Amino acid sequence: MSQIKQRIAYFESLRGLAAMVLVFFHLQANTALVTNALVSNAWLMLDFFFLLSGCVITMAFHHQMNTGAGISSFFKGRLLRLYPLHVLMLLVFLGFECIKFLATARLGLSSEQAAFSSNDLSSFVHNLFLTQMLFVDELTWNKPSWSISSEFWTYVAYAALAYSLRHSERLFLWASAILALSAFYFLYTHDMSAQHGLARSLYAFFVGVLISHVIRTSKIQLPTWTLNLSLTVTLVIICTGPWPYTESYSVFFSGIFIVLLLALFLTPEDGAVKRALSNRYLVRLGTISFGIYLIHSAVWWIMAQTARVLVRLFPDIAPEALQTDVLEVPWIANLILLIGVPLIIALGELSYRKFEKPIYDLRWKPLSGFVPQFNQRDPN
Repeated sequence: MSQIKQRIAYFESLRGLAAMVLVFFHLQANTALVTNALVSNAWLMLDFFFLLSGCVITMAFHHQMNTGAGISSFFKGRLLRLYPLHVLMLLVFLGFECIKFLATARLGLSSEQAAFSSNDLSSFVHNLFLTQMLFVDELTWNKPSWSISSEFWTYVAYAALAYSLRHSERLFLWASAILALSAFYFLYTHDMSAQHGLARSLYAFFVGVLISHVIRTSKIQLPTWTLNLSLTVTLVIICTGPWPYTESYSVFFSGIFIVLLLALFLTPEDGAVKRALSNRYLVRLGTISFGIYLIHSAVWWIMAQTARVLVRLFPDIAPEALQTDVLEVPWIANLILLIGVPLIIALGELSYRKFEKPIYDLRWKPLSGFVPQFNQRDPN
């Protein structure tokens, strides 16, 4: 395995673990498996995704961003990777809204949020075109997709910056630093909520761009203990608190991931941490993490609604749930997790094998009349 592929394997493992923390977080249930500090701090994982994306995207694609053909190839690959599953899950949530509407109209059942209220036609169109983070004030439809919208427009900013400053790497790096600092200041004066997702993406992504440059040009090699220390500090911080995302200082927490990525890159390859992160099951978890991330909210919706219906039909199985929501009953929440987590991972694997990868592999096939043909294959 080449050194760059081995490094990306470490990142894949971390990406997969971070995605699983978000899976637990979005259930929003009353169980110790969800209410602990680690899961409560899951908002930090999105900034880790953006940081990682900026670093890996720059390493893999920056060399081709100096031509129109290279940029076309880049966006073709990114859209084939992100968009199909996003649209599929958007249609799944459209189906959920139709079910809610029919349940109310035909069966007289009510839901906490009426069908097509916030998930209306306008927000559907914005989600379809990935513009929800630009024009929609609240999270709608498949809520985790806000980060896909944010990252897509960050790709646009990255490509525009890289192409316009293609003749001067120094100017490109300075512009990246200015953009990252501007987004940092905005977040410091506001907060790290999802409503400011585009700023979060711009900040972390362009810091990742700068990290990639440091890694590529630096000849420094740090001792193994620095990675052990940075990982320990990272775990201590994300496993304590919980830390709010609504405070001005919240933006500083992403610094722990900056240090961790630098330590992963600049330490020897034979350390225990890197051997653990090279575990093939963890790497595979990272490989399918995009599917896990976009699919899990739908699974939680189906399982929660099923539990609510069962409690109504058979009240004796959980009389305490009649006085509150089923997710507030610990044993029901734990049962949903026990069934749901393996199901989400299985669906992520199925999605990657049968849907995401076959579509992504089309990036090697030029689209006649739309995308120009290329002589060299994309490195990613």
